[in-house]
Amino acid sequence: MQGFKDFILNNKLVLFLSVALFAFVISTISLASSNSSKKTAIEQCEASIWEATELPRCSVPVSTLPANDPVYLKVNGTALSLWNFDGPALEWDKNAGETALLCSGTGNVLEKTNQQLTKKTCSKGTVFKVAGTDADAKDLKCKEAVSGDILRTTEFCGNHRGYLFKLGFNADTSGFITYIESCMNHMTLSVLYTRHVLPGAAIKSAVAGVTGTWRKSDLFPGTVNPDTLYSQAQQLVRMTELLGAAEQAKMYVTDTQYLTKGHMTPTGDGIFHTWKHAGFFYENAVPQWKTVNEGNWKRVEELTRVIASHMNDDLVVLQGTRGVLELPHANGEAVAITLDTAGIEVPLWSWKVLKSKKLNAGIAFVTLNNPYETKLEKLLCENICQQTGWSDSQFTDYKKGFTYCCDPNMLVRFVPHAPDEALVQTVLTTSMLPTNGALTVGGWFNIIVTLVLALIVKQNVSL
Repeated sequence: MQGFKDFILNNKLVLFLSVALFAFVISTISLASSNSSKKTAIEQCEASIWEATELPRCSVPVSTLPANDPVYLKVNGTALSLWNFDGPALEWDKNAGETALLCSGTGNVLEKTNQQLTKKTCSKGTVFKVAGTDADAKDLKCKEAVSGDILRTTEFCGNHRGYLFKLGFNADTSGFITYIESCMNHMTLSVLYTRHVLPGAAIKSAVAGVTGTWRKSDLFPGTVNPDTLYSQAQQLVRMTELLGAAEQAKMYVTDTQYLTKGHMTPTGDGIFHTWKHAGFFYENAVPQWKTVNEGNWKRVEELTRVIASHMNDDLVVLQGTRGVLELPHANGEAVAITLDTAGIEVPLWSWKVLKSKKLNAGIAFVTLNNPYETKLEKLLCENICQQTGWSDSQFTDYKKGFTYCCDPNMLVRFVPHAPDEALVQTVLTTSMLPTNGALTVGGWFNIIVTLVLALIVKQNVSL
C-alpha cells in the first residue's frame, strides 16, 4: 500500500487524474439537496466513470461461478466458440454483444430459462439480461453439471495413422464446440496424441480440480471395458498372461505400483468446471505407471502452466505417445505390454510440446514410462535441457519417469504420427520468457477508478 501511495504522489499525471476524479465525485454528490437526489447523483457519477474509462461494465470472477456452470461461448453471427478469456474474471465492456450459455447433455437446461442454449447481455456488475429479465451470474447455472461430449469423425490424423475425435460440447443445431482433439489409433484403441489450447492469461484463475467419471465412445467394442482393464486385479491377470507367470507379474504390479489412467490433456489445464469434465474420456487417457504419472509427468504439466502464465499467452499444447513398453517374460524374452488382447498399448514414451504461435517458438518434454529402468542407451531425440535452461534435478529420477527436453522439430522427425503443427521456428528457452514489469500509468489509474467506483457503490448502498 505504501508503494501505491508513493507512486501516486510521485507521478504528476496520476496525481492530477486522481484529484480531478475525486473532486468530480465529491462536488457532484455534495450539490444534491436530498438523499434521493444524492442517490441520483451517485448513479450519474458511476455512469460517467463507466463511460469515460475502459473498465469492464460487467465482471464475473471465475472463482464465483457455480459448480453447475454452463459453457461460456463467444457469439460471432451464427458461429459459437469457446471463450478463452484473459482472467481472473469474465469481463464485458460497454460494447459487448451477446454471450451464449450452453448446458449440454441429454435433458440438461439452464435453470433460469429451461433451455439448453441461452444468450445473455451485460447489464452492470454481475447482473445480466436473460430472456428479458435481470439475473445475477451466480444464478445462471445448469440443471445438471455439464460432463462434456465426444464426436467421432472420419478425418484422418497422425499422418493417416489414426482418426480424429473431438472432446467438448454438443450444441445440437449450433454444432460441436471442441476443447480437445484426440488422434486415436482405432486398430489398437490407443491415443497417438491430443491437442488443446492453454490460455496463459487465465490459467492462474482456473477453478479448483474436479473429480470426473471416465467414459468411452463407441470406438471401444462392447467386450472392451477400460474401467475393468485399469483395475489392479485385472492388470495382474493380464500381466500374468503376458509374462508367463504370476510371480513375474507381481514384480511389476504391486499395491503401490500399477498402471493408472494418465490424462494426455490434463484436467489442470481446464479453466472452467466444464472444460475439466470434458477431459474424462478414454480417448484422452494412456496407461502410465503411478509413480511416473504422479512424478515427472505431473511436473511437466505444472511447468507447462507456469510457462503459459508467465508468457501471458495462449499456448498450443500437444501431447502424445511413442513406442510400446516391453517387459521381460519369465523365459527372458521381451514382451509388448497392452491392457487387453484388443489393444490399449502401454506407451514407452509420453511427450508434450508447448508452442507459442505469437513467437513461433516451442519446447518439447519427453518422459519415459518405465519406472523399472535404470539406464538408457537411446533417446527419441537429443537432450537439450541444459542449453535451453529447462533442467530439473527431478528429471533424472527413473522411478518418477526419466524426463528430458527436445527441439520440437526433432521430435516431429522421430515420432511419425506427431502433427506438423508442433514444428517451430525457434526453440523456446528460459531466457525468452518475459519479465514481469511494473504497472503502467494507465494500470494504476484503472486501480484508482476501481476504488472510486467501490466508494460510490458503498455510498449508494448506505442511502
